[in-house]
Amino acid sequence: MLINLVSNAVKFTERGHIVLRAERRDGLVRFSVEDTGIGIAPEDRRMVFDKFRQIGDTLTAKPQGSGLGLSICRQIVEHHGGEIGVESALGKGSVFYFTLPAATGGTV
Repeated sequence: MLINLVSNAVKFTERGHIVLRAERRDGLVRFSVEDTGIGIAPEDRRMVFDKFRQIGDTLTAKPQGSGLGLSICRQIVEHHGGEIGVESALGKGSVFYFTLPAATGGTV
């Protein structure tokens, strides 16, 4: 999932930064990938995890994918009892995040 999110961030971030974070709290681990890329319009955010859906200008020179990566990530996260989401501002970047239950017992 992180590889997919980082790959998307690299694809849509020409300048600025990409930051990966992981934090543990309240029995969950929250992973996030923040970028300063093209961002996602508010009306497109609810569809970004749909199968075969690609958001953005299809006339750009960006490599095209199958539109399955984020949908598969959502299925995996939900299967493991977590949640996935996105915060974004068009032209300013995005933060894709997901949570998973933290391992119990032993050390992490």
